[in-house]
Amino acid sequence: MSILASTKEWSLNRESGMLDAIVHNLEQSNHIARIKKLVFCACTNNWSNEAQQLSTAKFKSYLQELRDRHTSIVELKYLLYRIVIRLNHSTNYYTVANFLAQEMEPLYAHSPTVATGDRAIGEESASSILAGKGSSSVAWGKEVIFMVEEAQSGAILQVDMTVLGANRQLLAQTVVNFPDIAPMLSQYQEWQSRYRRLDPQNHRLMSNKAVSLVPERINDCLDAGAMLQANLHQWYSSPGFQTIRERLAAVVDPEREIGIIVKSRSKILLKLPWNSIWQPLLDRYPLAEVSLSPIPSIADDSATEEKLQVSVLSILTSAQGIKLDRSKEYLDALPYTESKFVVAPNHPDFVDLVTQKSWSVMFFSSYISGYLPNNRIYINHHDTIGITEFKYRIRTAVQRGLKLLILNCGEGLELANELADLQIPNLIVMREAVQDQVAQEFVKLFLKAFSGGKSIQLAVRDARERLQAIEKVVPAASCLPTICQQIAAPASSWNRLAHITLKPTELSGMSQNWTEAEATGMVVMADLEMGFPDVNALEQISYDRLALVHQLTGYYSEVYTLALSTDGQWLVSGHGDITHVDDAVKVWRLSDGKLIHNLLGHSHWIYSVLLTTDGETIISSSLDGTIQWWQLTTGTKLPQLLDHKSAVNAISLTSDGQRLVTGGNDAFIKIWQPQNGLLIHQCQGHLQNVACLATHQQLIASGSSDYTVRLWHIQEGRLLKTLLGHSGRVSSIVITPDGTKIISASHDCTIKIWEAATGNLINTLMGHSKSIACVAISPDGRTIASGSDDRTVNIWNLSDGKLLHTISSHDRAILSVAFSADSRTVATGSYGEIQVWRVPAE
Repeated sequence: MSILASTKEWSLNRESGMLDAIVHNLEQSNHIARIKKLVFCACTNNWSNEAQQLSTAKFKSYLQELRDRHTSIVELKYLLYRIVIRLNHSTNYYTVANFLAQEMEPLYAHSPTVATGDRAIGEESASSILAGKGSSSVAWGKEVIFMVEEAQSGAILQVDMTVLGANRQLLAQTVVNFPDIAPMLSQYQEWQSRYRRLDPQNHRLMSNKAVSLVPERINDCLDAGAMLQANLHQWYSSPGFQTIRERLAAVVDPEREIGIIVKSRSKILLKLPWNSIWQPLLDRYPLAEVSLSPIPSIADDSATEEKLQVSVLSILTSAQGIKLDRSKEYLDALPYTESKFVVAPNHPDFVDLVTQKSWSVMFFSSYISGYLPNNRIYINHHDTIGITEFKYRIRTAVQRGLKLLILNCGEGLELANELADLQIPNLIVMREAVQDQVAQEFVKLFLKAFSGGKSIQLAVRDARERLQAIEKVVPAASCLPTICQQIAAPASSWNRLAHITLKPTELSGMSQNWTEAEATGMVVMADLEMGFPDVNALEQISYDRLALVHQLTGYYSEVYTLALSTDGQWLVSGHGDITHVDDAVKVWRLSDGKLIHNLLGHSHWIYSVLLTTDGETIISSSLDGTIQWWQLTTGTKLPQLLDHKSAVNAISLTSDGQRLVTGGNDAFIKIWQPQNGLLIHQCQGHLQNVACLATHQQLIASGSSDYTVRLWHIQEGRLLKTLLGHSGRVSSIVITPDGTKIISASHDCTIKIWEAATGNLINTLMGHSKSIACVAISPDGRTIASGSDDRTVNIWNLSDGKLLHTISSHDRAILSVAFSADSRTVATGSYGEIQVWRVPAE
């Protein structure tokens, strides 16, 4: 028997044992009922509750059928997410699909998948399987983000480290402190001062003569650098740095490429030499480079001119010391490249060069005058342009397709901050001015590595480390190039700039875990005909058939907020009354409408309640300024407690449970880490109180009494867009399950539907005669429900804005509304009354 045949037999026997273990693990899960339902549907195309009663033997046979039918884990992932997206948008089912795929991963990692002939088995050779070596299922980190801020009046540096996987899955997070930040800043400022004294009269730009640096000043600069490095060693030996190294060692593979991104609200902190600060990490991780990110993270969806070449524009204000012919030849020799090299253009030529052609890469070497009004940039020895005009010209270049801008203008980090709102996909600056020939040498080294296949981060690292050879005459040359990059921008490559698509190999690089949005995108792009109906072909719910199931009364308080559990068993309501006797969270059993728990603990009206994704915990917020946690089934008050320091009008929990967002009367939006109560960001932008909040992945949408809707980035804590259009208080807001639309309701009696990516207004729904207090979106993403002071609840079709049905049974204003997970139940809250409506089965 051949080695390959014996390996197959060995692997099949091993797979049977592994399947028994997988069945056992799945049956021990709290999600086993949903898992069986999902597996049954995947094998039979039937969605049935009877699947929850599958025997162990039958369940195993269905798992084996899934394994046999789908030859790769990628195909299985596609199938599971196709079911979840098309048939049920409940967050719990995304969790179940992810968990099921993870458990079944070993079946694919350790068993043969023979494509043709005697090719390698799966991703492993026969010899590696016989040796007992399998593919690791560990999710390794791809991005390490350091959020750095001063704490205790600058006495220490607080560093919040987040490690993200290939699909931006949170792998690790820790917060540490570094001591004595003040001496570090002082020492850096001393080095910067000595560096700038190397050429105090800006001869590099203002003279055609070669620059001659004074040896004594070079030695002074080198001494200051040595003192700065000595200060760094205090940090290397601190407990905080040791914690970072230990956490990274668990989730980051030294043999895999990673990005290290430093973020801060402080311009001063961003100026620190982070390449040097993290040098011990760079030594351990040779495929890593440090980037700075002063830019808000928004996906790059700008339209670009289609081209099959990388177009490179290089503009110099002076050619002193540069061999132009050789530089041009070098650029022209790069693969798929069209280049243009210009020296000292006049103003009209500069404008035409930057704005009249679509450039992939632009290099501009100049100098920002520190003594002319409003900081002007030289374009030749005599002519300058203002920062405002420069931004306008670069904005036009970005709109025409600019993907990479390299600047050597002095005060590089300040200039990067000025350009932050342009959303340049990749920006490289020299943190201090450097001689043109040095900058040009860096660009040549960088482009060589970049066009040779390295990522932009590793190409920068390769080029700047090669500059170490000249640091005896150009001090700290290797520390000057700095990446300022959007966190959410896709990693640039030379082939991507040239619009060259490489043929995929069965998506072998697909990450092991995926978010809802990633899965949705996978299904849209994949043309796998599994026999499932299109989402538009699913059953249309006839809301005109809504029937009153329960009328929950017996109290006199107002019902300000409602939430239904995803399993359809529980309804949670938040209450408040003028006497504060019934400022309670109430839990109702939906099967019979019975009040199960009346939870007292808040001292003022409760404006928001939600259920965690596992369906086991209630989180409530109140005008008393606190956020409290409760166990759903027992009604036990849990020890977690957050204090917003102001009346809390709204809360929202991200789908992964890692961030809780609160908004209050202080006009602040606060982003918390709920596990430990750590305040991550405090966002200010609204002019009056924050009335409502919604989250979807990394997006926050907020509405306020200032009549605006504002969009924020959770990871960044920064304002992304302000949406204007309402003429009254924005009272309620939701985001559609797919994250593409934002729906806001207002006291101006309208509902507005916005496009999340652009902020464009799509539709305005008018049908209520008085202020609208609440709005909800059905989990299937098709239907809007709104409640108004006119005592009606309107049901709308999201796609065309058509009014489908009106509930007019309440005697007083509607304060709250919510959908069930299957979109068939609608709960409405008013003064002293909750009504539960359901569309009966056909």
